[in-house]
Amino acid sequence: MKKRVAVVFGSRSVEHEVSIITAVQAMNSLDEEQFEAVPLYVSKQGVWFTGEVLKTMDVFRDLASLPGKAQRVHLQPFAGKFTFVVQASRRGFMGRAADARPLAVDVGLLCNHGTNGEDGTMQGMFELLGIPYTSAGVTGSALGMDKVFQKQLFAAAGIPVVSYVTFSRRAWRASPDDCLRAAEQRLQFPMFVKPANLGSSVGITRATDHDRLRYALEVASHFDRKLLVEQAIVDHREVNCAVLGNDEPIPSACEEVFSSHVFLDYDAKYKVGYKATTGPDSGAQKAEARKVPANLGDDLTRRVQELACRAFTALDCRGVARVDFLIDRTGAVYVNEINTIPGALSFYLWEAVGMQYRDLLAKLIDLACEAFEDRRSNVINYDVSDLLRLGSKGKAGTKSV
Repeated sequence: MKKRVAVVFGSRSVEHEVSIITAVQAMNSLDEEQFEAVPLYVSKQGVWFTGEVLKTMDVFRDLASLPGKAQRVHLQPFAGKFTFVVQASRRGFMGRAADARPLAVDVGLLCNHGTNGEDGTMQGMFELLGIPYTSAGVTGSALGMDKVFQKQLFAAAGIPVVSYVTFSRRAWRASPDDCLRAAEQRLQFPMFVKPANLGSSVGITRATDHDRLRYALEVASHFDRKLLVEQAIVDHREVNCAVLGNDEPIPSACEEVFSSHVFLDYDAKYKVGYKATTGPDSGAQKAEARKVPANLGDDLTRRVQELACRAFTALDCRGVARVDFLIDRTGAVYVNEINTIPGALSFYLWEAVGMQYRDLLAKLIDLACEAFEDRRSNVINYDVSDLLRLGSKGKAGTKSV
């Protein structure tokens, strides 16, 4: 019997559109002999939809008209595969749905990027619903989204990261000069300023002097309550490596990313569009390009792959993640960040080692079910009959245990 795979995407995030692309690619790559794709699209207003029409890009070209083409989905407040309910198109008295039908799903394939999806919120919902899901768990997802927390954990695990300082939005707005002074005392220009909890390079600014740093911190403060200032590495290489697994992760091929932009910002990633390139003449001469596999040499490739797996394990990730690196002119490698639900699920990095996209998706679903069964093995029942009996005899105001 086919597994019914809820492909979850969209949500209230600045990476909403990127998530749509990831999901549509995934739905059209699932092995139809093993799986039935069930779209679960969450609008920017937080409204859930389903329907076959959501499996193509066409319907998303006009988001305003989507409610008339797709079906509304509601969540019932109990766990199980029938948690989701499709609202019927027929309507009864006062515009209320006259009837509804359950929408059974066996596993969730999470294709959300950024806040309200990749940050542990969607994962927490699936935990409560008792439905297996791809991606890291609640803790790993939350840590993977927070650039400050992940750097602190990486440093504690002996994983190299660039020098940085961090401020709260409250501190910045209360005393901007103190924040500027602290950053300039600990770091040198150029610096990168980032919101701590966004992806796809949204809200990131390269600061080359005092005034630009002030501007960059103000920009970042509009996107998040935590602000990160990092030491920029001049004349660096940007390299990515994906990791796949649960407790025994394996690395993918590495890619090197080239850009004509000062840094790989949102426009360079998504608007200009860069192509995977291969062969001896590919790479740097392209305005925007990837080279897969990256021309790093065996030793540097192994170093990147080892650090990628260590970063994955340090955050207790599951499924697939992509770890992004900076390599300076001396060959020193720094982990820049981890993406616990990478764009396009990094399928192209696995194709480079012989794993087709449909096989990657099947593996992710297997890993999700494996992790779910592992969680179900935890003891959740404990004999507390004496505690409840004693508690029933207690008086108001007595100290609890």
